Amino acid sequence: MPNPKSKSTATKENAMTRVEIDAFLDKRQDGRIATNRGDGWWHVTPIWYLWEDGRFFHTLGAGRRHIRNLRRDPHVTLCVDEDTRLTEGLDAGARSVVCFATAEMSNDDDFIREIHEKILVRYLGADASEYVGPTMAEGRTIATLTPQDWLTWDYTKD
Repeated sequence: MPNPKSKSTATKENAMTRVEIDAFLDKRQDGRIATNRGDGWWHVTPIWYLWEDGRFFHTLGAGRRHIRNLRRDPHVTLCVDEDTRLTEGLDAGARSVVCFATAEMSNDDDFIREIHEKILVRYLGADASEYVGPTMAEGRTIATLTPQDWLTWDYTKD
């Protein structure tokens, strides 16, 4: 029987290693990004990401609130998690990676197209490249998140 205490909070014992973080982030899943709106509230939305070379990359449409927020304050929190306890019971566990990062915005067209296509193919498959042109037409920015700190847990660990 698993220790219930280790199933309710992040502990040193259930923290993920860097190898475990990389493997978890390599899975195709949504993240949730939080940026500071500047009015006391946080703007939190689901988002697709690319985890590569120790950084997160996000492609943001021209009208996204996150762009305005990040230009004013580059601090961002990104959460990627899965909770199989909801469908498989308590023993199934849950895993989460919360990254506290700073963002750098890029408007370089070649870089934007490269990252945007990688993200689309990651989530939609090889045929996704046909969507690059139409989605680029709205204007895009790449937010590159450089991790500053982590909070992780894997409740499947004993």
